[in-house]
Amino acid sequence: MPETPALPPEGVRIAFVGKGGSGKSTVIGHLLAHWAEDGVPAAALDADEPGDEENGSLVEWADLADLGAPVYPAPSRSGIRERAKQITPAGGVLAVDTGAWVRKAGGTHFAVLSAVDLAVLTMAPTRMDRAGSILAALEHLESVGAHCPKLRILLTMTNPSAAAADEQEAALTDAGYQVLRTRVPRSDSRDGYGQAFGWPPRLVSGSPMDQLAAELVAVAAEVVR
Repeated sequence: MPETPALPPEGVRIAFVGKGGSGKSTVIGHLLAHWAEDGVPAAALDADEPGDEENGSLVEWADLADLGAPVYPAPSRSGIRERAKQITPAGGVLAVDTGAWVRKAGGTHFAVLSAVDLAVLTMAPTRMDRAGSILAALEHLESVGAHCPKLRILLTMTNPSAAAADEQEAALTDAGYQVLRTRVPRSDSRDGYGQAFGWPPRLVSGSPMDQLAAELVAVAAEVVR
C-alpha cells in the first residue's frame, strides 16, 4: 500500500454535497472506518436531515455502531464554520455531511461550503438534475471572490457492467470538472454498502471504499498544499 500523504497540522475539511439518496452518509461512514484503520485522524460533522430516500443520519449511525471516529451534530448555520475548525483533528480529516442540496439564501449548504477546503459532489450516473445547481453555486462563489472550496466529483451507485458512468465521467471531464478515479458501486446485497446503516462498516482491503479513503487523503493533501 502506498504511503499515506501527510496532511497539514491544522487538518483539512471535506464537505460531501449532492442530491438526497446519492450516498453521502454511507460514504462518510465507511471513510471514517477506513481512515481509522489507516491511522488517519478523522471526525465528522453531521449537517444532514435525512429525507425519504435515506436510512438515517450519520449521528444516528454512530450511536448504533462504531464508525472508528467521532461524529458531532452540527450547530446552527451561523456556528458551523467555527465548530468545524474546532473539531478538525490535527493532521487529519473532518468530513462534513450535508442534506439534500437546496440552493437558497442563508441555507446551511453555503455555511458548510465556507468552512471547508474540498467539496465532494456525490452523483449517481442517472441523476443530473440538481448537479447543475450545485456546480453553478460553486462557480458563483468563485466569481464573486468568496471562499470557494476545490471541487471533486464522486460517481456513486454505479453499475460496473453499464456504460452510464463512463459516459457521465467523459461528459464531466470534457466540461472541465475533475472526477475522482474511484467509483462507489450500487449494491443491494445483505452486506452491500446500501445496507450498512446501523452496523459497523465492513473493512475490505482494496475495496472501493478503501481505495476512496486513500484517494481523498491524497487529493486533500494536494488541494491545501
